[in-house]
Amino acid sequence: MWVTPKIDWKATDYFNIQDYNRIKNNLNHIRSMALALYPYFTYADMGTDKTYSDYFYADEINKFETNLEDINTHTFPRDIGESVTFYDNQPFIDYVELNRIEKGINTIYQGLYGHITGRRRLQFRLGRRRAV
Repeated sequence: MWVTPKIDWKATDYFNIQDYNRIKNNLNHIRSMALALYPYFTYADMGTDKTYSDYFYADEINKFETNLEDINTHTFPRDIGESVTFYDNQPFIDYVELNRIEKGINTIYQGLYGHITGRRRLQFRLGRRRAV
């Protein structure tokens, strides 16, 4: 289910489980949209939603980066900035990168939504109708 991305991250904002789950689920949503229009492409599984007892790991954030890049590459590529790689025990994702990711997700969503809703459809059925 699509949830409007947060695209106004500030240095004073904190990243929490709702943010993680929103980004993960929005990526899954735009991938589903992409597969309705484009051929199958690989996609890293990001697991289930986080709860308050879970931690965030660098490899999970890297999957956001990889999946966003893969969706962008395999659909109609847009300028969504440069991906960043995160490492354990190093600085965590910051507001600049969160803005880039969520704006990229929103940009791809808007493009795919336009493609899906703008497809022309015939007002009639082609071929002969068979008698029963």
